[in-house]
Amino acid sequence: MELLFSMSLAATAVEMASCLICARNLWRLQRETYDRSRRMLAMGALFSGLLALAVVLGNLGMSVREVSYFVLQPWIGLLYMGLNIVMVLYPISVIRPDWLTPKRFLILFLPTLVLAIVYLFYTSQWTLLHNAEDVWEHVWEPNVIARLLALFLMFPYCFILFLLPYNYHHSSADKGWIWNYSLGLLSICVVHTALMLTNNSILLIVLPIMVSTFYFFSTEYELRERLRPATETADGLERPSVSSSTPLEQDLWARICRLMDQEEVWKDPDLTLYDMSRLCATNSTYLNRVIQIETGHGFKELINAKRVAGVVAQIEQNPDIDVQSAFFNAGFRSRTTAWRNFKDITGKSPAEYKQAFK
Repeated sequence: MELLFSMSLAATAVEMASCLICARNLWRLQRETYDRSRRMLAMGALFSGLLALAVVLGNLGMSVREVSYFVLQPWIGLLYMGLNIVMVLYPISVIRPDWLTPKRFLILFLPTLVLAIVYLFYTSQWTLLHNAEDVWEHVWEPNVIARLLALFLMFPYCFILFLLPYNYHHSSADKGWIWNYSLGLLSICVVHTALMLTNNSILLIVLPIMVSTFYFFSTEYELRERLRPATETADGLERPSVSSSTPLEQDLWARICRLMDQEEVWKDPDLTLYDMSRLCATNSTYLNRVIQIETGHGFKELINAKRVAGVVAQIEQNPDIDVQSAFFNAGFRSRTTAWRNFKDITGKSPAEYKQAFK
């Protein structure tokens, strides 16, 4: 037990250090984005780091026998509920920058404020619970119900990202990122809930490591991968045409060109071969075969070529355009993917291409 206690304290110290470092880096570079996303992620990392710091300082120099082990500790549960809401503010700012109005911000935190007021009535009347069996035995007591509400109300917030109307024209993230972030947040909530109900020593080690990893990858994605436009404008794409060899292939290729040129479906970062085949009223295999006949490449290469052509068109129309905005408008959501495809297709980096065009 002494070893597990020391390991949990060390894991919490790692969480504290990593979260505070992430918060510092995000806050320092927050003005690079037109939205409040980095500020929101920095707030979540900062609060997580400060909570971890409080835990480390509170248990520093203590032995495992001196630590009081109670489950469903009231104010700790409420603090983590508030932190969970803060962690949701970042992806909301990414998916829908204009959605988070002051009124909605207040609505999001309203359950926490109501529970905080309810908690004040039980300040000196908390039922001490030592394990999950105690929780079950006292489950109908009002102060226990209030604590369970604070614990389980965190879960609906994990699914709020799926309820927001998604529009790739305004969101600087694709649906894959939304799934990954939501599942990561849900995993943290599950482990935190299990810890609050059992006070398991292993979970005391696992949870800080999960939080550290979650913020590390979120910060890495935010600072290195996520493409965000400097402005919310979009431009068009040049319109190549290729002839087909048979009437059926020609008809399908005409449909593909119409979707590409007129509807500009390539700007959708979530567009897949299946989506395209459904739009063309055919199957994926035949669609990809026609694309290969007409272009000599597959579906992914065609989409990336159209997106790069879109970036080139924007640069030629406005040589001073922000490169990240051009990538964003063209349907890219990963900086690494965008730069790699641009360099492969044009033979130059975006900066070199802009300079050469000038």
